[in-house]
Amino acid sequence: MNIEHLIKRSRWVSLIVALGGAGCLVIGIVALAAAAPGIKAAANAPQAMTVMVPGFILLGAGLVVLAMAGLSYAAMSLKIQSMSDDHWQYEQLRGGMETQRQLLEGIRDSAALSDSAKQIAYRHKDREALRHAIREDIDKNDYDGAYWLAAEMERRFGNRQEAAQFRDMVESARKGFIEREVHEALEHFDQLLKKFDWSAAVREMEQLTRTFTGHADVVRLPDRIQAAKENHKRTLLKEWKDAVTKEDVDRSVELLKQLDQYLTPGEGEGFKEIARDVFKKQLQQLGVQFALQCNDKNWGEAIRIGQQITDQFPNTRIAAEVREVMPSLRDKLNQPVGAI
Repeated sequence: MNIEHLIKRSRWVSLIVALGGAGCLVIGIVALAAAAPGIKAAANAPQAMTVMVPGFILLGAGLVVLAMAGLSYAAMSLKIQSMSDDHWQYEQLRGGMETQRQLLEGIRDSAALSDSAKQIAYRHKDREALRHAIREDIDKNDYDGAYWLAAEMERRFGNRQEAAQFRDMVESARKGFIEREVHEALEHFDQLLKKFDWSAAVREMEQLTRTFTGHADVVRLPDRIQAAKENHKRTLLKEWKDAVTKEDVDRSVELLKQLDQYLTPGEGEGFKEIARDVFKKQLQQLGVQFALQCNDKNWGEAIRIGQQITDQFPNTRIAAEVREVMPSLRDKLNQPVGAI
């Protein structure tokens, strides 16, 4: 029997009892009222009391019944309230136990699932996790890992179209990354060409060839190095010819030394006579400068020029003559000023 039904039933019982008491009270009052003429006509008190006793009994019974009904209703209300509180706590406890029971049943059902059933149950979550992992690998430039995950999506979920879209996305991201890397590397490569640092340019080319094998811009790097060398050689030749025409011996010799690494044996043979004439003029100029410095008693500069003659033209007659006087020049350089 539930609490609501018990409360309703108790209220009806209290109401019936109260109505019964009220009925007795009303009947008693009516009886007393009806007995009033008889009381006046009675000759003595005993006879009057005899007439009034039933009325008083009914009146007292009605009051007692009403009082009992009220007290019982109050006691019953307190009891019902207590039972209602107990019932509420019981329902709360039962609800918590029911929640725990459902949770345990869910855990039991999950534990009882086979691997295949688990794959079906968590298929959507696994697919979302795989998509997130692919995008994360792309952001980290881990393109091989992203390719593998795209293949896993096709293998595990059979979604060929989405896997193909992800592979296209990975390939596009890889190409963009490679193009940026190649562009930055080529900028550094171009700086090396502008500095005519051919050995460093060759090392950079080899590194790029290993890293970006088959890239169109990287494949053309050997031709770019060769073309840059040829352009630089033509520039040096033009400047050298201009210096020779202007009889700028020092500049001619400097340019000729730079050209030496670019000229082929055949080209060098063609410029041999001109080069010999340039070196002859340089030797003559050095000889004149050496004599002038000796004449001015500028021994330090004379020694420097003499050393240059012996180093650059060791087999010439002038070099032999310079070597003969070099010891005396050093002695004069080391003597105190005014002792000469």
